[in-house]
Amino acid sequence: MTHASNGNPSTDMPSRDGGPVASTTFIVDRRSFLIGASALAVSSASWAAGAPYPTDRKTLAYAAPEGKDLLLDLYKPQGVEGPLPVILFVHGGGWFAGTRLTGPDFRRFFTEHGFAMASFDYRLVPSVTFPTPVEDVKTAVRWLRANAKEQGLDATRIGLWGTSSGGLLASVAALTPVGMFEGQGNNDQSSAVQCVLDAYGPTDFLAMDAQAEAERPALQPLHAALVRVSPTSEIRTGNGAPAGGRAAGFTHSDPESPESRLLGAPVMTVPEQAKAANPVTYVGANAPPFLIMHGLADNTVAHGQSVMLYEALAAKGNDVTLRLVDGLQHTFFNRNDLDDVAAPFRMDVRESRGGREKVGEENGGVFVAAREFFERHLK
Repeated sequence: MTHASNGNPSTDMPSRDGGPVASTTFIVDRRSFLIGASALAVSSASWAAGAPYPTDRKTLAYAAPEGKDLLLDLYKPQGVEGPLPVILFVHGGGWFAGTRLTGPDFRRFFTEHGFAMASFDYRLVPSVTFPTPVEDVKTAVRWLRANAKEQGLDATRIGLWGTSSGGLLASVAALTPVGMFEGQGNNDQSSAVQCVLDAYGPTDFLAMDAQAEAERPALQPLHAALVRVSPTSEIRTGNGAPAGGRAAGFTHSDPESPESRLLGAPVMTVPEQAKAANPVTYVGANAPPFLIMHGLADNTVAHGQSVMLYEALAAKGNDVTLRLVDGLQHTFFNRNDLDDVAAPFRMDVRESRGGREKVGEENGGVFVAAREFFERHLK
């Protein structure tokens, strides 16, 4: 579970009371974002006529545990009437790395489509263990809701988008009941969200190694258009596993695996703690709508983890969609040009609404699928 920076500079520092000290305006050429074939004809015509789209960014403090500010970047499109629906991005990095700049370019994805985007720092291993990072997610949601009027946001339309380790945090935050893992700050506000996009996040620590072994023989190669492209950054886990891959002999139950480090002990030695960190533990009948996405070339987190979460949510009658994407490895949402250079992707799609499932396949862009999900549930 690794990361790449979106390349946005971050020199703004908030005041102690959480107010912004500086804001930055970005100019984004809307014509530069190419999408999947399923929507290309309609969207390219409208964007070709559009002017560059200006975006504001503010850096604020959303909490200060033990007197140390936790920062949040808030991106808003200029010229769009509010209050704005907001997507809170939960970065990956194996719970020990990454920052609020880890992920795609939030100006493009999806501020230029009329969303406010919020990306935040949460506390990392080894200074903390589970459930502290989940508490920070819920604290950030409550901060957005408490400050919605001041910031031009819609407190009734907040979604989560988590990737890799951040996918687990987003799912646990969305699925746990009121009063669990809430953290501190603005506790008069709800931490509930209206929808969740979980991208290639772990679902059940105790099943990860067995699923990885079962999938290994059929693991797809990386999409041909992406083979010769070098990653923009690389993080190595404590056992030497490189970004987007697994070192020889690596297991998620290793004492130095990201999962073990999150729990503070080897996964298999603390099964009850592992269960407490697993999103599937908390699946009930009243979950918010979920979109779960996973690449079929992912050799870091088995796609069976996403299947497991989908089936648990579907079994309880929730609104949930699973998209398994051909030829994509781990961390694919960190690539701004992914749809530009390789879409349309073939996706196996399973959708469940009220206990009724539809199964099929589609061709399109992964960012397009993400945007359409958020538009459906937040606009």
